[in-house]
Amino acid sequence: MKRIMTYNLRPVSTYEEFKACERLQADVLGYADLEIAPYQLLQSFATCGGAVIGAFDAGVLVGFVMGYTGLLEDGTPYHRSQRLAVLPSYRGQGVGEGLKRAQAALAVRYGLNLMCWTYDPLRSVNAHLNIHKLGAISQRYLEHAYAATSSPRDAGVAVDRLWVEWDLRNDERRANTEVSYAAAGPECWQVVLHDADSAPSEPDLTAHTPVVVIQIPPDIDAVRALGAQRVADWRRATRAVFTHYLGRGYRVVDYRLGQGYILVNVAS
Repeated sequence: MKRIMTYNLRPVSTYEEFKACERLQADVLGYADLEIAPYQLLQSFATCGGAVIGAFDAGVLVGFVMGYTGLLEDGTPYHRSQRLAVLPSYRGQGVGEGLKRAQAALAVRYGLNLMCWTYDPLRSVNAHLNIHKLGAISQRYLEHAYAATSSPRDAGVAVDRLWVEWDLRNDERRANTEVSYAAAGPECWQVVLHDADSAPSEPDLTAHTPVVVIQIPPDIDAVRALGAQRVADWRRATRAVFTHYLGRGYRVVDYRLGQGYILVNVAS
């Protein structure tokens, strides 16, 4: 029987706790020293209107999230969630979701109504958390968001990311799009990328249905074990469908485990 983990969430405050955040970035995310957000930077975020929040079990740091205030191109202020790491043994316990919600609460306390971040769209667990559980949306696909990272999770493939936006108020835009895709019914949905035995189908760029579905592997790390080329094939295929349909006015409004990304045409 799986043991239920216990933990509490609170701001990181001591030198030892900030150093533990450094170690989590190396142990969980696989970053090399030069890509780890160091103690001094984390402390600055924590004391200058940013956020460094930890999940602690019996005083031991088992996860953390960090972020800071940013500005969109139009000058809109937002909270940028930059990094999240949770020990593998604590995943599936709601730690990541709890950290993100605590971060959002802090942003609202600072007077911010929007939180944004990026993530790898090939990671189904992250998609389910960001899009389905938290209710973020995406309208932007970033090709080569970073030139490279030292994390083995990015090895051998372009470092593309989805940019997500989480409205921290009652998000009427999201509610309206959810109603529209629910009303359309599955018969009006078209799968434009299939998961065919851990390999991507040829992208379908011809759909004009109100809703399109993009499938990804349930576990991209398991696909990586089949060879780096297979992951590169998935990056190529997902890049093609995301850039095409987001460019035509579709918006990512949900991710369903076992089904895929749900994109609604909000331009029609």
